[in-house]
Amino acid sequence: MGEEEKGGEGYVWKVHEETRRFAKDLLTENERLRNLVAGLQKEGRDSEEALSTMRAEIEHRRREEDALKRQMAEIREENHSFSQKYLEVEVQNSNLANLYVASYRLHGTLDRREILSSIQEIIINLVGCEEFAIFDLDDGGMLTLTASMGIDTARYGRIPVGEGKIGETVRAGEIYLAKENGADPASSERTPLIACIPLKVEGKVTGVIAIFRLLQHKTALETIDQEMFDLLATHAAMSLYCAGLHARVTSGVRGA
Repeated sequence: MGEEEKGGEGYVWKVHEETRRFAKDLLTENERLRNLVAGLQKEGRDSEEALSTMRAEIEHRRREEDALKRQMAEIREENHSFSQKYLEVEVQNSNLANLYVASYRLHGTLDRREILSSIQEIIINLVGCEEFAIFDLDDGGMLTLTASMGIDTARYGRIPVGEGKIGETVRAGEIYLAKENGADPASSERTPLIACIPLKVEGKVTGVIAIFRLLQHKTALETIDQEMFDLLATHAAMSLYCAGLHARVTSGVRGA
């Protein structure tokens, strides 16, 4: 073999070795890339799993938040209901206190003038009226004005039983309330008559209270007003009756 042929074989061997190394490096790089892709795929699956877990957690928190909102709404509703009941109890307690005070004032004396004064204070402060009249009924069927406030006393000085709404109320013996808490269009009274309360002792009418007009800030009668009228109808009448008996007994003792 000549020198030229030996040089050609060395070149081929060199190329073959370089090609083999290149192929080996290529396979190594390919393996690295496969491992890298596998790692990225695993990270992607892990990320997707973590994202799914986070979504589930968010949904769970959202349901918990909705449940808390519903509970808060229920608690607010219960608080509102309790507040309303508390106010109702407060009003009832206030009404009972007013009725007790009124009853106590009516039965706290046997002085007719003090009783009439108490009746007027009850009408003014508890009913809310500054236009009213209190009448006594005599055996002749005539109503005589005995106390009043804010009305024409000359017009209402004496009223026969059966005349006008006041006289009709005495004849009927039942409490009269104007329609819709306002002036009754059918009433013949010049001044709007809101209510008329016959005073009765053992079922017998002994007088009457006429309520003509409420104070400006009070637009209508309330339930407690009607209870107050019932109280006046019996307790005021009995107090005035007892005061009359006491006066007659006292005068009889003095005259004896």
